[in-house]
Amino acid sequence: MALKQLQLLVQVQKDKEEKLLANFTQAQQFLQTCNERYQGLADYRTDYIRQTQQRGAEGVQSRQFNQYLNFITKLDQALEQQNLQIQQAQRVVDMRRTAWLTMQKKRKAIELLIDKELAASQQRQNKLEQKLLDEIATQQFFRRLQQTGV
Repeated sequence: MALKQLQLLVQVQKDKEEKLLANFTQAQQFLQTCNERYQGLADYRTDYIRQTQQRGAEGVQSRQFNQYLNFITKLDQALEQQNLQIQQAQRVVDMRRTAWLTMQKKRKAIELLIDKELAASQQRQNKLEQKLLDEIATQQFFRRLQQTGV
């Protein structure tokens, strides 16, 4: 594959890698938001239970106590749902990280191939230059021999 084609391929890979990195970053941010929501719900639940216990110590009717329990159950369900969303968000983060790292690996492999091709090209160029210098030196040697009449 021609060097220019490989360089174009590297640029395409870099563009894809940047998009995958942006997707990965977005997924991480969403996961962080989900974790913050979960923590907010958990803190609210803890505060609500503490308040309920204080009211219970003061005395509450059974109907009101059942309402408190129902609301705590709803908070537990919300926490469960939020936990499921966190798990899903974590899976997305993992998938996007893998996709980004895979693309990065491909790009680096192509860049390595380009580096090897450039090194080989430079080596060929050096050999050609050395061959030309040797030929010039040989021609000069034979000219001197002819001029001295040997």
